[in-house]
Amino acid sequence: MHADCSDGLRPAIGGRLVRRRLLAATGCALCGVALWPAAATAATEMDPRLAQLLKERRTLWLRRGTEEVRSTYWTATRGRLQDEYLQICWILRDVQADRVFAMNRALLDTLAGIQAWLKQAGVDAPIEVHSGYRTSRTNLATEGAALNSRHVVGQAADISVAGVSNVKLAGLSSVLGRGGTGFYVGRGFVHVDAGHERVWIDQQRKAPKPPG
Repeated sequence: MHADCSDGLRPAIGGRLVRRRLLAATGCALCGVALWPAAATAATEMDPRLAQLLKERRTLWLRRGTEEVRSTYWTATRGRLQDEYLQICWILRDVQADRVFAMNRALLDTLAGIQAWLKQAGVDAPIEVHSGYRTSRTNLATEGAALNSRHVVGQAADISVAGVSNVKLAGLSSVLGRGGTGFYVGRGFVHVDAGHERVWIDQQRKAPKPPG
C-alpha cells in the first residue's frame, strides 16, 4: 500500500519523472484518482482566516535535516499542482522505512497557513519537519505514539520553526486548523493533524525526536 522509494528518488528529479516513478513503485497506491487521497479531496470547510491567508496560493517551505523543499501546491488560477504536491509528500515520508504516502491536503493547508501568517509577521523561515507519515511499524517503534496515530494515515506532522516558540506555534495551529494540536513540553516540536478538532498538552515525558 505504500510507495517504496529505495530506488534513489529525490525531490531534485524533474516533476514528470517523480510522478512516473512513484506510480510505478506503488501501482497507484499513492494516487487515488489523481494522486490526491480521497480523504484529502473531500469538501472541508476551511477556517475563514486560513482561507484569507491562502486565497491566492498555497506554498510550503519545509526542511528536514539536510533536505529542503519549497513547493506551491495550489494556486487560484491553476488549482492543484500535482508534481509540487509530490515533492511535499517526499519530504514528509517515513524516513526510517523509506516510504512515501499521499499526505492529507487539509494538513498541508494548515501548515501553509501557519507559515503564511508567520511570514506576514516577519518570520521568513522553513518549517522543520520532525515527523510526517509513519508506517505502522515505525509508529510502533516511536515512544509515546498512539496506536491509531494520524501519522499512519498521512494526516499529521510534528513541526517546529526556528525563532518561534512552540507555544506560539501550537496557538497558530489551533486557531487556523480544523484538526488536532498537541504541545509536548520539552520535546522541541508541536503536533499538528487533520483529525477531530482538539488540543492537548503533554507534560509527562521527555523523549527523543520521533524516528519517522
